[in-house]
Amino acid sequence: MSRPFIAVDWGTTSFRAYRIDASGKAVEDIAASEGILSVKDGDFDSALERHIGAWDKSLPILAAGMITSRQGWIELPYLDCPAGAADMARALHRHEMKSGRVVHFSTGLHFLSPSLGHDVMRSEETQVFGALATGARHFITPGTHSKWIDVEEGRITRFSTYVTGELFAVMKAHSLLGRLITGDAPDEGAFRHGVEKSLADPAGLSHVLFSARSLGLYNELPGDKIASYMSGLIVGAEVAHALMTRDPKAGYVVLASRGIGGAYVSALAIAGVEARFGDSLAIVHGLHAIGAAAGIV
Repeated sequence: MSRPFIAVDWGTTSFRAYRIDASGKAVEDIAASEGILSVKDGDFDSALERHIGAWDKSLPILAAGMITSRQGWIELPYLDCPAGAADMARALHRHEMKSGRVVHFSTGLHFLSPSLGHDVMRSEETQVFGALATGARHFITPGTHSKWIDVEEGRITRFSTYVTGELFAVMKAHSLLGRLITGDAPDEGAFRHGVEKSLADPAGLSHVLFSARSLGLYNELPGDKIASYMSGLIVGAEVAHALMTRDPKAGYVVLASRGIGGAYVSALAIAGVEARFGDSLAIVHGLHAIGAAAGIV
């Protein structure tokens, strides 16, 4: 048994809080679209209290995500890889709210990337620490900025970021290639076609992307399938590149909802790579692990 606490996952566009009992079970949760960029006048103290005001004020709060970024509540420096939950625990930042609640902010990680120079993340590392019980050593966290994260002996040793979600959103809504899109209902066949095309030409994304327009112009790709095809091209390019420096025979755990995570599980299967979903509450388990290492919960 451990001490009950409140887990907060506060990102750029969304907020989520969980009330955790002594057994580590989430007994209540609150979700809102009030990400850090939506908090009026940067008054995070009031925003948090508004969401969790009905919960016991004596419960310690453990928070992760972009809330500790430059645009968040309190900017914390990144920890360098390799790092584990115990390292994160030593770096927790204690903050007392106006209400008397105590928040323990968990920071993110930095990796001296051979390709990017510097790579960073906030919250994905916490998800991974909460998913180590799977026994996996390779994790994928899809999203606006997708991460491929590698673990050795319980510590994150390296990771790679792909701006896949952001690229798809921009191409779909703000590019000439997206002009022919007439619907965005998922189409498995079109997605597979896109993935296979990128897997066959892993370095040619800026070239093969144009086929989203040319195939549409010649009526070989219906407008209501272009979005799925384009998604397949972009996700497929990410998978192809990531596997250039990773073992395709290793098992991968995808930490995401069935929606966005399903696209990655499908793309990996097309590439002949085994993948499975992780726990949807991995970030809660990760905050619990960090809090336990710090003696807070």
